[in-house]
Amino acid sequence: MTDTLAAILGAVALCAALGALVDRALFAAGPRGVAERAGRALLLGFLVTGCVSLALDTLGAGVSRATLGLGLLAIAAPCGLVLRRRRASRVPAPCPPPREPLAGGALWAQRGLLAFAALSLLLPLTAGLVLPPFQFDSLTRWLLKSKALAFEGTLDGPLSSDSAFAWTHQRYPALLPHVANVPAVLSGRWDERAAEGVYPWFAVALVLVAYGALARRADPLRAALGAAWVASLPLVSFLPRPPPGSGAFSAMADVPLAAFAAAAGLALVDALDEVRDRAHIEAALLLAGAALTKNEGLPLLAGAALALLLGARRARWRRAAGVAGLAAGLYLLLWWSLAQRFPALDENYAGRLHGEALAQGWGRLRFLLPAFATEVVSFQRWGLTWLAAAALLVLGRPRRPVRALLALVGLQFASYLLAFVVSAWTSPSAEILAPSGGAVEYLLNLTLGRLFLHLAPLVVVLSLLASPTLHARTAPTGG
Repeated sequence: MTDTLAAILGAVALCAALGALVDRALFAAGPRGVAERAGRALLLGFLVTGCVSLALDTLGAGVSRATLGLGLLAIAAPCGLVLRRRRASRVPAPCPPPREPLAGGALWAQRGLLAFAALSLLLPLTAGLVLPPFQFDSLTRWLLKSKALAFEGTLDGPLSSDSAFAWTHQRYPALLPHVANVPAVLSGRWDERAAEGVYPWFAVALVLVAYGALARRADPLRAALGAAWVASLPLVSFLPRPPPGSGAFSAMADVPLAAFAAAAGLALVDALDEVRDRAHIEAALLLAGAALTKNEGLPLLAGAALALLLGARRARWRRAAGVAGLAAGLYLLLWWSLAQRFPALDENYAGRLHGEALAQGWGRLRFLLPAFATEVVSFQRWGLTWLAAAALLVLGRPRRPVRALLALVGLQFASYLLAFVVSAWTSPSAEILAPSGGAVEYLLNLTLGRLFLHLAPLVVVLSLLASPTLHARTAPTGG
């Protein structure tokens, strides 16, 4: 247990330190608070470390302690030089506007909400140390690929190229297996619990980013409410059984994708409001992280372009092309070029976007649309999340950046609906467990909750940004 915990904390600390360095070098501190900087440091650190490992694999260099160390040093060294030069120039960072301190009931409400958020995160952080991996997809895909990396130093081997391993989904993006391999690289030994234990930290990063962005752009009470709301979502913190998720401790890709999507969406809000330098670049990097995490992250690139076209004040086409192009370029270089060597399966949805597949699948809307509507009101999985968020958005009269990001959310949901319409997915288990329904209906039951999870944290934060102010944002001037 002690060795496992040390491996997890060592990997997380390494990624966070690198992410903080990259964050401060590329985007500076700006007006962001400690919580938001910590959350983005974690996400950027996971992203950069995973991308360096992916690049080594794509180039055929192999992933080892020596090669990964040199790769990370190649990133850290120029970032350190940028920071050193910036300190020498003594350019002060902008400070956030002053706030009236919370007091009385408001202060206790904030403390209570933050304590609830911390307790909600404590469960997934500790569950991985107590419970062995149990999710089927985790054991047969995400953790198995990390194990292959730990022993072989590459995914470009039999596990990915031999059709006998087709059940591992060989073209799934591999950012997370590379990140979860970091404890093995540091310790020199494979530990399944340590690999699993990295995943809940994406939930920590998600909550920190949500809290920090709301504290900066809204008010302290809305920030605390957002942290507690996101941290306690059943599919994030505690849902203990499949389907649909099993929480952040299940070593699945859905919570990490939700973290990248929420952070990228908030960076786009900053970019549309032009309150931070290079927020567009930050959004593009985080969108690349989403695409490299799971196939469902790819439509977010088109959604981001749409949000910029709808919400940007100037240079809309150029900014939309720049953000989506940078994210797509990183995806193509780091994964697509490698994945072309691996067999394509029936989950090649892009290859089925043609008239024949649409005509064959159009009739599925009779059960797809009711299933989507039922998921919105599922109290077991979501409580009142979707209804409450919709009410806040309707009553709050959201500003243009929030409305633009809602277009991203809508396009993402539309892409999921389209994927079910054209899907050619089949499975022997569907014939056994759901003989009266089709394979796609069975797939829908397995995955719909996880698909909603990808967008739920972003929708929660957007709804709170649109909601009425709960506390004065700036300090009183007196007089």
